Amino acid sequence: MTADPAPARTGFDPRAPTTPYRWFRISPRRIQAWREVNEMPDRELMRDGRWLV
Repeated sequence: MTADPAPARTGFDPRAPTTPYRWFRISPRRIQAWREVNEMPDRELMRDGRWLV
C-alpha cells in the first residue's frame, strides 16, 4: 500500500505543498483547567507565564 491514494481522495498532498506554510509561536500567559465544578477554585495552572503546579 502506498500513500498515493490519500492525496487523490483528499486533494491535499503534504509532500508537495503549493503554498508556503505559516508558523506561529504561541506563549501562553495563563492556563486554567478543571473537570468538575468543585475544582474551579484551584483551576489555575499557569499565571504570568509561570507554572504554579
